Amino acid sequence: GLPLVCHWHLQLSDPLYRAFTGEWLPDRRTEGRRTFDTDTVARWVGTLPNAKWAPSTRFQFASKLIRTADEAGLVSPIAEGQRNVLVPRVPDEALGYLVRVLSGVTHAGSWRDNPYLRSVGLVNDEADGRLRRLPGIEYRRMGELFELQASPLEARRE
Repeated sequence: GLPLVCHWHLQLSDPLYRAFTGEWLPDRRTEGRRTFDTDTVARWVGTLPNAKWAPSTRFQFASKLIRTADEAGLVSPIAEGQRNVLVPRVPDEALGYLVRVLSGVTHAGSWRDNPYLRSVGLVNDEADGRLRRLPGIEYRRMGELFELQASPLEARRE
């Protein structure tokens, strides 16, 4: 769960990483184009608004985005120059933490579809199902209206 918590905090603070992991990777997964390489990501970086970076800079950004997503379990290790988009297992504790964080900040999207849940493959009905079953979370939805209440996190004693 800790790599995902770090991943979500980086998404909150870095718009480029949020776009990469919350839009680009999930779009590839949805379109069935799971395989990619650093050049593919560097080309994508070059299509972003105000992306007037030199090719070497775009390649550095791409390498760092991929490496960070790999640490979060969102992409496979490199094999023959290629990587694959993955859907990590999301423990309830990590998801509960994300819900509590997102409850306290303004974020893009809804509880059914946002870059943070999308990055781990939880959108629409999958997101609804997980949020409804999450311990310590009361989640209700009627149409486009959402009600979410989270009990405070309890300190763990080891």
